[in-house]
Amino acid sequence: MKLKNKKIIISLLVALIIVILATLWILTLQEKTQRLFGSDCSATLSMRDKSARFAANLNIYLNMREDRTGYLDMTGTVNSGGVDERAARSYSFDYALQSGNTLHLTNIVLDKRAADTANDGLMDKLIFSIDSRTGRYVKIAAFNNAWAIGNLYSPLFVCVINAS
Repeated sequence: MKLKNKKIIISLLVALIIVILATLWILTLQEKTQRLFGSDCSATLSMRDKSARFAANLNIYLNMREDRTGYLDMTGTVNSGGVDERAARSYSFDYALQSGNTLHLTNIVLDKRAADTANDGLMDKLIFSIDSRTGRYVKIAAFNNAWAIGNLYSPLFVCVINAS
């Protein structure tokens, strides 16, 4: 009988330890996620797509506000089919935190400056899609003084958090 009680007590202790560790892990994840809100960062993005005859060199600024809205600004050069164009556009959006470090962007609004001559269809297809029906999912992982930002499958760039 005493052996059975010891097994029950050991099982309860193991379960308690697992619950404590899971709670600590969740709190740590929430702390890292909270660093997203009210911060901004800057990055440089260079990409090439030979099959589409597309290249881009963009400076990016991202601001994630505490009120669950965000702002993404892109400026730089885009080459499509051997023709150089200028990208000078910004996107405003609402975001909601999904599981882990996944954000769902909705109500995405594009604002093009007068200097922007980049092809909208190509930018939408290869850089940043603004499908107003479904929104867009992105992953943002915080580490040290930077964010790794990407789609659901892979990181796209590292964005250095600007000092306040």
